[in-house]
Amino acid sequence: MNIEVFTQFRLVFGLILVFLGLFLVLSLLPKGRDAIVTFFSVLAVSITHALIAIALIITENMFLEDLSLEGDSLTFYMFLAILALAIINPIVYKLRNKSNRRGSSYSFR
Repeated sequence: MNIEVFTQFRLVFGLILVFLGLFLVLSLLPKGRDAIVTFFSVLAVSITHALIAIALIITENMFLEDLSLEGDSLTFYMFLAILALAIINPIVYKLRNKSNRRGSSYSFR
């Protein structure tokens, strides 16, 4: 039994996964005055990379149907990991960098 597997997009999914992993690490760092990573950038990268991954998985599925091949389970798991990181990154950034209102140094003067 010869099973052919279509794995052309695995590299792209891997690069997106690495990029979102890098943003997760940057989100875990506390925000300083001269922050390179902002909430908007984390949110924008997460949304755009999730949309790219969705478009790629749909395109791969169309190729698989046209060529009568079977899908790759590793690519699908990478897709699920991309979606998970795209959801987790903004949440981690907000939780890690939320301002402490009780011990605030705000002054009324």
